[in-house]
Amino acid sequence: MLVRSLLRAAESGFSLGLELRRLARRRGWTRGHRVPARVISVGNLTVGGTGKTTLTLHLAERARAAGLAPAVVCRRYRPGPAGQGDEELMYRGRLGASHVFADPPKWRSAARAAEAGAGLVLVDDGFAHWALERDVDVVLVDATDPFGGGRLLPAGRLREPVRALERAHWVVVSRAPDAETASRLIDALRPHAPAARFAAGRHALAGVCTSAGERAEARGRAHVVTATGNPEAVVASARAAGFAPVTLSAYRDHHWFRRHEVERERQAAGDGCVLLTRKDAVRWPAGDARVRVLEVAWEWVAGGDACEAMLLAGR
Repeated sequence: MLVRSLLRAAESGFSLGLELRRLARRRGWTRGHRVPARVISVGNLTVGGTGKTTLTLHLAERARAAGLAPAVVCRRYRPGPAGQGDEELMYRGRLGASHVFADPPKWRSAARAAEAGAGLVLVDDGFAHWALERDVDVVLVDATDPFGGGRLLPAGRLREPVRALERAHWVVVSRAPDAETASRLIDALRPHAPAARFAAGRHALAGVCTSAGERAEARGRAHVVTATGNPEAVVASARAAGFAPVTLSAYRDHHWFRRHEVERERQAAGDGCVLLTRKDAVRWPAGDARVRVLEVAWEWVAGGDACEAMLLAGR
């Protein structure tokens, strides 16, 4: 009872802080920084994994293929031994270090990206970063848990009230299994985001590889070890890949695996493999022959062409 009361009080304080920020912005007491590049934020309303990194990577690679000069701005959250965060390392591995900016605050990283020649700056998790002006706000809503229990932090998983969707230019339903499910959820979301356009997508399994990046077979037992926001989604992907049976060991999001934890999880895997996501793999010791990595890619379910045309070409 005491804990519940304390959480409610903390939630009320958190809500008050958000309202003061909204008031200050509406009255013009605070202003965001504008950088000389097209800026797109890919964010969400809830804590935990909704697919921001997967979609941001997809958009960055689509922009590069279209001849644009994209850069990604991300948070250096819980950096590892080398002083870099897991998302930062993921982006650098796919896009190259010169196209990833992670020094705080985000508006300064965006400014540095523009100075380095980026014509398109994608901000991973920028919806609540009001210090940076954006051209487009994309907000992801997880089809499996759209409103995070309906409570603000720390009582629930919402970082902002659902009415914050009014600020969104695009609302993208993530983890939508099919177009019909996406359509139902979009209909439920429209009253909360009357000015937004809508699309939907999901994480598509792209394959399984070794820690060295070589293709591997997905068969036999897999022990999923993950420190991501949605462990059950990783388990579902493991089963969809063909692993069976699948067991799970979940850690706090962005956790860097220590030597004794690595040994413990190897033992738990028995005669099977230790199965990681790509984001987990950058926090696991390199060169582990027991490791298999699940590779996923963004796949549009509805509205993808229109969304990409507007985000990348501004039309």
